[in-house]
Amino acid sequence: MGKRGDATDNSQTTNNKRQTTNNKQQTTENIKICYREGLRALTLKHNLNLQIPFMDLLEYQAKALFREIGIPVLPSQCIDHPTEIKSLQIPYPVVLKSQVPTGGRSKAGGIRFVENTIDAIAAARAIFNLSILGKYPQVLLAESRYDADQEFYLAVILDYSLGRPVLLGSSQGGICVEVLIEHLQKVVVEENFSPYYARRLAVLMGLQGHLIESVSGIVQKMYQLFVQKDLDLVEINPLGISATGEVMALDGKITVNDNALGRHPELATLVSTIDSNLKPQLPKTQLTDTEGNIGILCNSSCLAATTLDLLYQKQGEPASCLIVEEDGIGDLLFRKA
Repeated sequence: MGKRGDATDNSQTTNNKRQTTNNKQQTTENIKICYREGLRALTLKHNLNLQIPFMDLLEYQAKALFREIGIPVLPSQCIDHPTEIKSLQIPYPVVLKSQVPTGGRSKAGGIRFVENTIDAIAAARAIFNLSILGKYPQVLLAESRYDADQEFYLAVILDYSLGRPVLLGSSQGGICVEVLIEHLQKVVVEENFSPYYARRLAVLMGLQGHLIESVSGIVQKMYQLFVQKDLDLVEINPLGISATGEVMALDGKITVNDNALGRHPELATLVSTIDSNLKPQLPKTQLTDTEGNIGILCNSSCLAATTLDLLYQKQGEPASCLIVEEDGIGDLLFRKA
């Protein structure tokens, strides 16, 4: 009877350990692919060594550069105050987007579809007062609504470990980063860029027919912008595909390397606008002792995920994790209950 009881206890202990291990692995994986959408998640997945310093432009700024280079974008209008909705020049329905240099806007409620002026004013007021990862918008982007049959992910990123640009593409774009990453394809630009690399990415994504030509054409223009402006990242997520095969950059991100601003004063002006316009929110940093006994303080989610991995490998027990960005804004990533 005692042996049977001991066996049951040992089995329960083993199951508890497995569950604990699974929880730790899931916590780390969630940090990697969910906490910061897009760039940071993808660099972790593909071991791309992105160096800092860098600065993400706002969406409307990125789309202005897209428009200059010939990447199709929707009609849009910047809104500085909810009352400006009354003079909106774009026909309804429209989408209102918070302009903050961070991911997760949709899940946080910073992107809203509206059908009329009354709803638009109410939505604009709510978004202006909505903090996303500690940042409040000073401008909203009002944009025409677009019905896409398909959504793709495209990016051109500089891999510092290889010293080469890398093309990324996924046939499953949008806000579900887990699905996006499962279908992500990668092409390293080994020599001087040519249309071959863009077509290669489109084929790896599983595209066929006219989509190969249209999507590879967008990738070529993204690469042209990437080189002209000395950027670290040019990202479109999603690239919408209509029922007629029309392509449209529905959202975009551009990451500027601070070291290149001296060669591009127009980008320096955009970056300074972001710095002066955003209103920071002081972090809530109640770091308390719980079942863990190790606190983690990092300046990026990438570093936080790596630190957690190393800590778990050494059987450590984290109690809390605080991410502090360069502007002093802190995000409490988790605190164990």
